[in-house]
Amino acid sequence: MISFFRKIRLSLFSQNRVTRYLAYAAGEIILVTIGILIALQINTWKEERANRHRETTFYKSILIDLENDQQKLESQTIFYQNRMDNLTWFLSQIRNPAQPISSVDFGKHTEPLYYNESAISFDATFEAAKSAGAFDNFSNKPLLKQLVEYYTNFKQFEDVLTSILRIIENSFEPLMAGVPNSFLAMESAEQILINEGNKGFYSLLESIKDERGVDPQKEINSFLQKTEFESYVIGDLGRTFNMIEQLEVRTMQLKALKEEINRHLHD
Repeated sequence: MISFFRKIRLSLFSQNRVTRYLAYAAGEIILVTIGILIALQINTWKEERANRHRETTFYKSILIDLENDQQKLESQTIFYQNRMDNLTWFLSQIRNPAQPISSVDFGKHTEPLYYNESAISFDATFEAAKSAGAFDNFSNKPLLKQLVEYYTNFKQFEDVLTSILRIIENSFEPLMAGVPNSFLAMESAEQILINEGNKGFYSLLESIKDERGVDPQKEINSFLQKTEFESYVIGDLGRTFNMIEQLEVRTMQLKALKEEINRHLHD
């Protein structure tokens, strides 16, 4: 094809037909330019198609991560609602000292307070795409912004969970150190909702008989009337209420995000 055009040019030039030669040359330039533009358009179309495919694949994977996130949030919500129930039970016992309380009940409601949920976010897909710079070519910028905010807000959520764990270690555990633990038994694991209640641990404790002659009932009644314990219970109740509210907000954000992603995928 190139040799064909070359022959035409040479023929026109040799015949001294300058005007026709120039017109032909201009036409050839136009044809070449059009060919280049078409090739560029095809390449652009292929690249846009590839970007759409990558974006679709990304959001499908994100939906799987968000589903795992939602299951974790649901288990955390159950955990903190259970914690609130135990703390409410304690506050009722503290403020009504005439109510009978057994050492078994004390152990059942105390042990869950030693535990806290871990901060986990299923963000592998998001972080991998972010590191690879894939977001620059994504078309739905509002959805991407919503997704970035969701994962960025996890840091605040993580900080709250970490602070609760530090309070348990630095305040609750020292406070409980003055109470003999002879009340601990298998029943103590009933309301612990993580690690299968650590049943093996409590079974071991129950198997070792306490020969010290300590009266757990007397020790417990005395402990419940300490103002320090009441203050801790009230503070823990406040933190637990706050945690449940944060879980509700994050769950709402997650559900809204899933709806937007599904809408984007089906557009």
